[in-house]
Amino acid sequence: MSIGKYFLHVLVAYVIYAVLYIVFTMVVFGDLFMTNADMMRAPDDPLAMYAFVGHFFQTCVVVALFNMAVGGNDTGRGVRFGLLMGGYLAATDMAMYYSLKLSTEPLMVSIAIHLVVGAVIGFTLAKLNGFGGSTDQAAA
Repeated sequence: MSIGKYFLHVLVAYVIYAVLYIVFTMVVFGDLFMTNADMMRAPDDPLAMYAFVGHFFQTCVVVALFNMAVGGNDTGRGVRFGLLMGGYLAATDMAMYYSLKLSTEPLMVSIAIHLVVGAVIGFTLAKLNGFGGSTDQAAA
């Protein structure tokens, strides 16, 4: 994969992550996630922007891992990869929710969100790999 295509996939995945997590955690389940609002940085805190940088690097890693693990346009494998990434994020949430003094009330919804968003990202990355004549890794 060319570096340009890689960064295009990162950009697309980053936007999808942002939109879906904002919709799910701030709109659909906003009240539920507000139980831990006092633990969040204020939007005008200069350190708050580094969360976006961290999410960007995280997306770079997800796209790179997708290319290593799936590397093609098989949407079934893409979805399974996304579910694994969502499971990894869910396990990370469990560790954070139970190790810090956070309300665990939103945890089950958070786990479901990670799995759904992961599946969408995996499906999308597989579809993106289908553009431009990319082939399925298994067919190669």
